[in-house]
Amino acid sequence: MSSARTRLFQTESFRLTAIYAGLFVGSMIVLSALIYFIVAQAFEANLLRGSDDDLLAIRRAYNSELAKKPKKAVHEATEMIDDRLLATDSQDAFLLQQGARTRITGNLPLMTPRAGEQRFLSPLPITEGERSEHVILGRGEFLGNGLYAFVGRDLYAERAAEAKVLRTFGWVLLASLVAAFAGGLLLSQSFLRRVDAITNTCRSIMAGRLDDRIPVHGSRNELDNLASTINDMLDRIGVLMESLRQVSNDIAHDLRTPLAHLRYRLEQARAEAKTAEDYAGPVDAAIADSDALLEMFAALLRIAQIEAGARRAGIEEVKLDSLVARASDLYKPVMDDAGHPFEVHLSPCMATRGDPQLLLQLLTNLLDNAVNHTPAGTGIALIAEMDGARPTIAVVDQGPGIPIEDRQKVFRRFFRREQSRTTPGSGLGLALVSAIADLHGAEISLLDNRPGLRVVVRFPEAA
Repeated sequence: MSSARTRLFQTESFRLTAIYAGLFVGSMIVLSALIYFIVAQAFEANLLRGSDDDLLAIRRAYNSELAKKPKKAVHEATEMIDDRLLATDSQDAFLLQQGARTRITGNLPLMTPRAGEQRFLSPLPITEGERSEHVILGRGEFLGNGLYAFVGRDLYAERAAEAKVLRTFGWVLLASLVAAFAGGLLLSQSFLRRVDAITNTCRSIMAGRLDDRIPVHGSRNELDNLASTINDMLDRIGVLMESLRQVSNDIAHDLRTPLAHLRYRLEQARAEAKTAEDYAGPVDAAIADSDALLEMFAALLRIAQIEAGARRAGIEEVKLDSLVARASDLYKPVMDDAGHPFEVHLSPCMATRGDPQLLLQLLTNLLDNAVNHTPAGTGIALIAEMDGARPTIAVVDQGPGIPIEDRQKVFRRFFRREQSRTTPGSGLGLALVSAIADLHGAEISLLDNRPGLRVVVRFPEAA
């Protein structure tokens, strides 16, 4: 149980949540401090405005009688303060004193006369029933003839409001921390479940269950994208392993016959040959069989190198129409010798990225297939054109064609239809064509030419 908790706290999602929670808490503290400062300043400014208004009223009352009867002026100021004490709440603080020793009226004790803003602890409770000392904020003013007036406000209510604001911020901060912690745990648990699913699937595949795949939730988040990518990779690996198994089976099947022929000829020569001339025929046949086997392995090696991307270094700009014209020049004599009418249709094609030697190999393999698997007198055409924005080449014949059910099989290594087993070849020509097309990101389509076959290779859109 402790290890599971440790895993939760060590997950990247929990770390990120903790970082974001720390940033949020720091931001909340700074924001709370700013709000507290602004609110406190606003409260105090409002209290000082009230004190200024009361001082103004006291000064006016005092000045109204000062010119006629100075003693009555003091009386007027005293009555104004007494009226304010009766009319206002208990948070107001007033003091009217003569000099530094004579207190005339108010609810504050004698104080040192000083004009302007003052803040001090009140020795007497302003709020009825309160025993604690309160902070008084107000202004003092000299009215004349040593008469000093002070009006202030008890900051008890302000301090209570500020404390309430701070408590509210504290609860909000605590709730945010709890929510962040809970969210971090939930995210960590969800993250761990997805990671465990990926880990278990990988271990299952390592144990031999190659068909297992990582579950995808359909949320299209990062883990879903990772799971989809890994599943695609596993599908690709499965296809390659199936291809490898098929190749192994095909090699075992297709190489058995020529090796058996080779062994038979050598055994026959050993048993029957008496002279050098008797040995010459079987040895020549054995050499021819060995050459065919070496060519077969060379073709397999080329296919493996191309599928591994070993020829990507030779990629350059290639004009397909020029490449097709070169292939047609090479194969025109071959077509004439085989008795095939040969047509070439060239349209201006945009350049594509590719290896010119491999693309020429692709064309020659397709033309070889057309020559070897169509009767003499069958027309063959080589075409280069644009299919929208995609450069395209096609080899078209009027031969027997390929049935729909075999059109994907012919790209497998060593696959040969029954009708083709009497013709030269190893069944690797179209497999090499497929590998070259995949290297260049091209698509191969086998279409019905009615009669015959149309092999179309579409390259990616030209830049």
